[in-house]
Amino acid sequence: MKQSFSIIVADPPYLSQECLEKVSETVSFLKKPGESYLLLLTGAVQHDRAAQLLSLRPCGFRPQHSSKLGNEFRLFTNYDPGLRLGGWEQEES
Repeated sequence: MKQSFSIIVADPPYLSQECLEKVSETVSFLKKPGESYLLLLTGAVQHDRAAQLLSLRPCGFRPQHSSKLGNEFRLFTNYDPGLRLGGWEQEES
């Protein structure tokens, strides 16, 4: 399955640096060369790591959970979703 996928959706089970590093390695192994689309659902605390490891930006879409989880979750992408998913979140100046 090496370099077989042009669309990858990842939802890592832990909010740790090590877990996101392993997910990054897996994504690199799975994605096709050239243009690939990556969607990552993880904690907002992973914002900087997602940008550093996978060149991802947060979308305006904010997932909601039925249980009262203490962590805010975000959806990150490596492509501009346009009007979908709330677009990319605007950078604060």
